[in-house]
Amino acid sequence: MNNFIHQGVVQPNGLVDTSQSISDLTQLKVLSSDDRCHLRNPKIGDFEWWYFDVIDPQGPIILKIVAHLGTDPMRRKIYPQLAISAKTPSLSQATKLTYTLKDFHASIELCDVSLKNDFYVSVVSPNHDNIYQLSVDTKVFKANLKFIPDIEGWKPLGDEITIERKNKRSEFFWMIPLPKAKVTGDFSIGNSTFHFGDGVGYHDHNYWKVDSPKKLFMDDVISKWSWGKLIAEDYTVIFMDTDLKSRSIKSLFLAKGDQVLRSSNNFIKVIPAGFQKDIEVKTHYPSQITIRPIEDNDSFEIILNGKEVIERKDLLEGVTPILKWLINFFVSSPAYYGILADATINIAHESIKGIGNYEMMFFRKT
Repeated sequence: MNNFIHQGVVQPNGLVDTSQSISDLTQLKVLSSDDRCHLRNPKIGDFEWWYFDVIDPQGPIILKIVAHLGTDPMRRKIYPQLAISAKTPSLSQATKLTYTLKDFHASIELCDVSLKNDFYVSVVSPNHDNIYQLSVDTKVFKANLKFIPDIEGWKPLGDEITIERKNKRSEFFWMIPLPKAKVTGDFSIGNSTFHFGDGVGYHDHNYWKVDSPKKLFMDDVISKWSWGKLIAEDYTVIFMDTDLKSRSIKSLFLAKGDQVLRSSNNFIKVIPAGFQKDIEVKTHYPSQITIRPIEDNDSFEIILNGKEVIERKDLLEGVTPILKWLINFFVSSPAYYGILADATINIAHESIKGIGNYEMMFFRKT
C-alpha cells in the first residue's frame, strides 16, 4: 500500500473535524488485536459483528457469512447468531441460526471465533500476512474458504468512538481488516457445490458496547446507516454513511490496485434514490445509491444500481403483534436490507463497470 493522507478525523460523539488530516498512518493501522472479541462480559445492549463476504463477478455469485453477538429487539437478552446468505445464477437462499452464550467462543487477543461446531474463523500469521481461514458446517450450508489479502486493512474512524448522552455512555467501532482479498475454496448449499477460483473477498468488524449501569443503546443514537462496496476492474470502493441523528459520519475508501487514492470522512455525499416498497417487510429501501465528492474540483462518481434484494430482515421479528404494531405506528419500522448491485465508477475520464453490494439498516424515522 502506498502512503496517503487520510482526510477528516473523528472526534468523541462522532463529530468529524474536516480541517484535520492524518499522514502518519501508524495511527490508523489495523492491528490483529482490533479484530478480537471486544465484549469480554457481554451485556444487554451490546453488539459485535464479524462480517465476511465473497463475490465472484463471473457467476455472478455472492456469499455472505456473519457471526454476530447481539441484543434482542425488546432488550431482554443477548445471544450469538450465525447468518448466511448466498445468491448464485441457479438459487438464492438465506438462513439464520441462534445459539447460547455457552456455544460462543472468541479470543480477546485476535480473530479466533467459533459457534459450536457450525462456524469457525481465525487469522493466520497475525500482523504478518493476515490470511483468514473460515469454515461452516451446518445442515444447509458448508464452506471452507481462505482469504488472502490484496490490500492492507483500513481503519477510517481510528480507535473506538466514545458516545455520551445525558450521563449515558457507549463505544462504537468499525474497521476493515480485509478491504479486498483473494478467496479460494468452495461452499455447498444442499446438494449444490460452488468453487471460488476468482472470488473477491471482504471482511469488516464492528461493535457497539454499552457502559453499565446507565446504558446508551445503539438505536437511541443511530437512526440508520448504509454501507457498500464495489469492484470495477482494478478499482476498489468502500463507503459507509452512519446517521447519528444530530450529525453523520460518511467514510470513503477508493483504491486502484493496492494504491489508495482517497481515504476520508465527510468529504462525500451519499445519495439514495429510487425507493421501492417492500411488501414483505412493509417498508421502503433505495434501489440506487450515488456517491459524489462534496468539493466541485474533485471529479469522480460512484453509482450502485440494485439488481436484487438478497437478504431482508424485519428487526422486530419475534415481537408480539400488538406491540409491534404500536412500535411501527408511533416510532418506526426498523428493517435491514442486503442488495446485490451493478456498479459504475466514473473517474479519470473513464466509465468503468463492475459489481458490488450495499446494505441499509433503518432504526428510527428521520
